[in-house]
Amino acid sequence: MTKAGRQERSNQAPPGADYRWPGVDPDELGQVRTLYGICGQCMQGDCATLLHMEDGVVTRVEGNPTAPPNYGSLCPRGAAQIMNLYNPYRVKTPLVRTNPEKGLDVDPGWKEVSWEEAMAIVIERLKEVRAKDPRGLLIMEGFGNRDSLLRNHFADAFGTPNVVGSHAPLCSIHYASNLVHAGYPEQVAEMEYCEYLLSFGRSLGPNFATTGAIRRFAKAMRRGMKLVVIDPRCSIEASKGEWIPIRPGSDLACLLAMANVMLNEGLPFDQWFMKHRTNGPYLIDPAGDYHRDPSTGRPMMWDPAAGRAQTFDAEFQDIALTGSYTVNGVSCRTGFDLVKEGFRQYTPEWAEEICTVPAATIRRIAREFVKHAKIGSTIQIDGFTFPFRPVSVNTHRGVTNHRGGTYAELVAKLMNMLVGNIEVPGGCVGDSMRGPLLEPDKDGVVRPQFKAQPHPFKFPPDSIDGHEYYPHKNCTPHLAVQAILDPARYHVDYNIEAWLNLGGNPIRKNAQPQKYVEAMRRVPFVVSIAYHMDEPTIMADVVLPEHANMERDIVSVLVPPHQTVGGEVYGADTARVRQAVPALFDTRHCDDILTEIAEGTGVLRGPGGVYDRLNRAVNHLIMKDGFFLGEGTLDINRKHAREEIQDQLLKTWPRGDGKGLAEINQEGFFRHPRSEKEFFTYYFFPGNAVRHPFYFEHLKKCGDALRADLRQAGIKFPGIADEETIWEQYQPVPCWIENSEFQAPPEYDLWVVNWKSPYHPHDSGNPGGNPWLAELYTEDPFDFAIFLNSATAAKKGLKDGDHVVVESRHGLTSGKLRLTELLHPDAVGIPGSYGLGTLQSNPLMCHGPHYNSLLTTDDNTLDAISAGQEISPRVKVYRGGEAR
Repeated sequence: MTKAGRQERSNQAPPGADYRWPGVDPDELGQVRTLYGICGQCMQGDCATLLHMEDGVVTRVEGNPTAPPNYGSLCPRGAAQIMNLYNPYRVKTPLVRTNPEKGLDVDPGWKEVSWEEAMAIVIERLKEVRAKDPRGLLIMEGFGNRDSLLRNHFADAFGTPNVVGSHAPLCSIHYASNLVHAGYPEQVAEMEYCEYLLSFGRSLGPNFATTGAIRRFAKAMRRGMKLVVIDPRCSIEASKGEWIPIRPGSDLACLLAMANVMLNEGLPFDQWFMKHRTNGPYLIDPAGDYHRDPSTGRPMMWDPAAGRAQTFDAEFQDIALTGSYTVNGVSCRTGFDLVKEGFRQYTPEWAEEICTVPAATIRRIAREFVKHAKIGSTIQIDGFTFPFRPVSVNTHRGVTNHRGGTYAELVAKLMNMLVGNIEVPGGCVGDSMRGPLLEPDKDGVVRPQFKAQPHPFKFPPDSIDGHEYYPHKNCTPHLAVQAILDPARYHVDYNIEAWLNLGGNPIRKNAQPQKYVEAMRRVPFVVSIAYHMDEPTIMADVVLPEHANMERDIVSVLVPPHQTVGGEVYGADTARVRQAVPALFDTRHCDDILTEIAEGTGVLRGPGGVYDRLNRAVNHLIMKDGFFLGEGTLDINRKHAREEIQDQLLKTWPRGDGKGLAEINQEGFFRHPRSEKEFFTYYFFPGNAVRHPFYFEHLKKCGDALRADLRQAGIKFPGIADEETIWEQYQPVPCWIENSEFQAPPEYDLWVVNWKSPYHPHDSGNPGGNPWLAELYTEDPFDFAIFLNSATAAKKGLKDGDHVVVESRHGLTSGKLRLTELLHPDAVGIPGSYGLGTLQSNPLMCHGPHYNSLLTTDDNTLDAISAGQEISPRVKVYRGGEAR
């Protein structure tokens, strides 16, 4: 955008930006109140707060000292959320577009209307869409409305499969944990007992100021936990341990080499775990599948003492982990042997050429990891004896969001399994509900859950977002817009007729923002349930203003943390309440808006309606530990107030004792602790009761099925130049996959990386537009700029403070350069989620380098399993650009 264009943006305020603030309610004068709150200022967003009010004005927000998970601490975002409420750039009343032209810098010609008029327009158009084909409604959601009770139930009742998350294509972290741990969303380190933590491309809490995780991290470091961080950047937490810089996008090579050292260089491993807790001993036929007993269909293992193969669930004198055996005339090998042989080629010397981590360092870290695992040791917790493996290797989006990224996370799982640390104290555990998750399937292996369970194939596809082609995918707004712009290419036989934006921002938060703008132009009717005039909202035909975070009353159940777990959250079965402050403007609660739309479109009541689905809903994160109304709790034939639903959720909570909204408004939260041993899912399936997948036959089977489905449909894999680049990622033994950026032209001599900052880890709560936070992030020497290694900058003749352009093959951005020693020499760093904005945005939202403009939505660059986007493209850096 030109300088003149940016100046024009700053000159035009959204409707009501000069709004005169309403006077204080006379009844509030002289009143001093404290309300219970739930923060909501990041994706995790679950810190318990206290909101202090004087004369009807919120004057201070602090952590609730008695409530988990933060126990009184609060990050800068939480403390600054007052300005999320008192934000003059909020949307304050319903708006209808009068200018048919659309764009981020186009004046929509907003007309202020009543709620009745706005809702009538929306309901009429959505009724037309549903009558024609309910799949024609796309709901673009995100973390901004993660506390909505009705969002998904409205979509199901309406009949659209097209609920697309805008918030995770750059954070595709689920598949491997859903496969190995049977839990969602991912895996974390168990910090109460961990003694050696190897962290690849992730945060443990301090990097983006998650207070509970910071406390667990600090406690572990104080008692002597060794931390090794392998990352292109020396982060806040890396500075507290050993930092090993790595070239961006090359983690898979480093992990393969470490696993090879553990498997093939004589290091000890947990033989008991491998024999009794994994499918490593299963016999594999020449096609790569389990060799099955002809009479029962069960996988077989070899008993070397008996000299014969038996089904996995028979009595064994011993179990062979290695070797070749002929069974029923078929030559077989163990899965463990195939993994071991497959990794042999990935030497540390080979990896060093790719990832730049010295071969000696790779070997040292692998050996340290095994040494600290204390293989064979046990620990007693609440009278139960667990294996004690106080080590963990954990990965995150920095590792997974590349072509082949799923393999990288699976290799990390193999490293953990080799020392036997899965779901035991000190080891690698899931962060979903705690309980009997590790249910075995018919083959005795952990039953895959969530993203690891393939979506059924249908042709032509029902889903606009590629779910039939990527059956294990994470959120894929990029595939949705590709199909909107070119439905024939993806064999979609209907059009998206309406787009409902709700808590998500696919333009700002994803690659190639202009492609989303074009897709939204293509959709005939766009509605935005909006807090402020963000990028998708300025593209809307109707804007329905929603409450700010503090104005939304909710009840929720605490879910396990996403960064780490430890003693203070063991068994923290906790229901909480957010008590709303009075609404400042003509806004509404999101669930009230959805209720009215559902009522108007005829999907609120009756069988299959919103209330019927809400009665039967189970929390996808914590399942039976979450709210569950149960069949018949809500009368599905009459309308219910939001407060009535909240009261019933509390009273029917399986972990509760029948108390409801009145009681929680007095107490702030209900907590029902359980014993510490129940946190570890090993407790529910001990010994050889279940096996974790070490040989990934399930992945191979899913790939085989997908290929067969495509052939039966008479098509090739849509959007892909060479299908083999898909099938090579569905192999049962992970292998080296070169991501799309390794073959970039030589002029793109650097790799760009992004990290979450304490001020702006997510857009939840609009931190970029918060003036209190802006005072911090604009002055922080480690934020709000473009970072380059000092030696690299010197070679390019660049100096600290220069204005530079960062350009990839896909786009460019610009900003102020800062030099640092805390970045790999081959890396360019851009923190946070700044930049872009609209003609009517808060001016703060238009400044800073926009990292996502460097990325691409090209199908050929995606990970074939998660459909995650490449987040570290090759770039070049040169002097130029303008201060923003």
